[in-house]
Amino acid sequence: MQPDPARNNPDPRSPVQPPPSSAPYLLAAAVIAIALWGIQQARIQDIAPDTDRIPPSAAPPPPKISDPRQIFSADDYPAEAQSKGEQGTAQAKLTVDTAGRVTDCVLIRKTGSRSLDEATCRILKNRARFKPARDSQGDPMTDIVVTPPITWRLEE
Repeated sequence: MQPDPARNNPDPRSPVQPPPSSAPYLLAAAVIAIALWGIQQARIQDIAPDTDRIPPSAAPPPPKISDPRQIFSADDYPAEAQSKGEQGTAQAKLTVDTAGRVTDCVLIRKTGSRSLDEATCRILKNRARFKPARDSQGDPMTDIVVTPPITWRLEE
């Protein structure tokens, strides 16, 4: 027995019509549920404690800095550069490891003084600490940071 084609296509003028399909409502409900889940996950990420997943060392790490120029002081001025009256501005590209430590320093702007350039990288490597970058899973990863210009100026 074959289905009646007239049953699948009822007369639009008939007062008796088949119920509307529920498929669009189910699709809309699924999209809304996924959107709400995504918002919830984003909020959980925002309030989750920020752990580096790195075992703590015996000594507390130095505080993370927002501006690397804060770690320089007048006492850091190299004696050789001071005696020669050398001044200048340096800028560095730093490689930061998963613990927030500087592992490499390359000057992208040099002062013109070998001793000032060496002091810039030495101080950044020894003192600068950064909050490690994170990958899409939230795990720490290496990163590149470019410092703002660091000016070495003799006090008068």
